[in-house]
Amino acid sequence: MTTIYDLIILDESGSMSTLTAQTISGCNETMQTIQAAQEQNSDVQKHLVSVYAFQSGEVPSRYLIKNVPAEAAFGITRKDYKPNGCTPLYDAIGSCIADLKATIGDDKDSIGSITIITDGMENSSRRYSLGQVLRMIDAQKELGWEFHFIGANIDAKAVSQGLHIDNSLQFDATPDGMEEMWEHEKGMKLYYMQAMSMIDRDCSLSDEERLERRKEAARNINKKA
Repeated sequence: MTTIYDLIILDESGSMSTLTAQTISGCNETMQTIQAAQEQNSDVQKHLVSVYAFQSGEVPSRYLIKNVPAEAAFGITRKDYKPNGCTPLYDAIGSCIADLKATIGDDKDSIGSITIITDGMENSSRRYSLGQVLRMIDAQKELGWEFHFIGANIDAKAVSQGLHIDNSLQFDATPDGMEEMWEHEKGMKLYYMQAMSMIDRDCSLSDEERLERRKEAARNINKKA
């Protein structure tokens, strides 16, 4: 049984305020996609869902939900998501990876699937530098973790490559663009979960082969979804 920690790191800076309704709706639909995948693959997968909202305004960065079993994951609302302030992107990524790494520990049957969504560049981090974040991402990729960077108002591909993240998506910072982005994200989630289930059902694989297959699937989401 593989435990997949599905984590959405969600920009809550002030510039996201015009997309509040679409952000909440898309995030909730993605959780429903994870729930459906959990039902389909319950024999080989266990999904735990988290949503981390980050900003440097009046409301501190925080988990809206954290490591909740997929079947019990509840939707977020306007009371939860309140865009304000600037964009501490490195702090959000670094703190979430550190937290999840501590949770998983040495469990080889647990991996992280992390989606980062932002409509702007890093501009207010205080705890983590780019170098620290790069080392953390590189280390977890070697353990089979999957990272996906989604950006608007920036060159998402260039920023993603600068973060050593293989999968990226550009979206328009409009209501329609946000809705299209969430649809694409759900498709990528489904592909990744299906790929993981095929790997987990292959009893002929050694631990080393299983890890390499996981890393390959994580690298190739953009090509397949």
